[in-house]
Amino acid sequence: MIDQNQARKFWSSWVRREIGGSEMIQEAAVSAAVNELLLGHDNQAAADAARNTARQLSGGVPAASATRSTSMPATTPTVNPGKPLFRRPWPYVAGAAGIAVAAIIVVLATRSVHNFGCLIGQTTLGHRTTTLHNAFVDVYNRDFKVIDACSSVDCEKAPKLEIAGSLKTYNDGLNAVCWPDKYKAHATALMQANTAMADAFTTWATAATPAEDQSLQIAAKEQDDRQGVADDILSIDLGVPLPTNAPS
Repeated sequence: MIDQNQARKFWSSWVRREIGGSEMIQEAAVSAAVNELLLGHDNQAAADAARNTARQLSGGVPAASATRSTSMPATTPTVNPGKPLFRRPWPYVAGAAGIAVAAIIVVLATRSVHNFGCLIGQTTLGHRTTTLHNAFVDVYNRDFKVIDACSSVDCEKAPKLEIAGSLKTYNDGLNAVCWPDKYKAHATALMQANTAMADAFTTWATAATPAEDQSLQIAAKEQDDRQGVADDILSIDLGVPLPTNAPS
């Protein structure tokens, strides 16, 4: 199993050297690369994912890639970190003023879609997505405090299921939005990632023994990381500032 901290350092250097682009684009590219490794894919798949993510977010291949070397990282540093730790998503940044107004506009625009089409602007979508993301984060972090304090798999069942339920609520909110075509693919990808993560956490909650719990936890974490990448990509697409000091 890869050490995510070491992997991110390794791929951050590679992305900066081989792809370039803005800080946000590089961060998303690194996350895409690490996600491929978490899924058991090789370095070539990780590099391709990083380039594709950067290309999608920039509208083309970043300038630095035109002169990148053809060398590939031979290996990604790996260690045995023991019990896998879950990421702790942090609330996205958005101006407090305007979020409630944005939500109202989304509702009105959704009701009017049959007459006017998708008229929601990027700023409004950004506020709406931030509100939905942060509501999920609140549940996620609260429930993981419970999970971390539990001493049995039975104790962990309820918070795991609540996290799964919060992802379904997240999707309900995303589904209620009329997404313009240029955002639709990333919004759909996030909804699919939310569903996959919810399914994985629901399955994880069925663990009856510590060994079974550990096995299902690994699968749940893979989906957790994939959801994080999809979440970040949509938010970057909408111009939402991502946190730089997520807690460990």
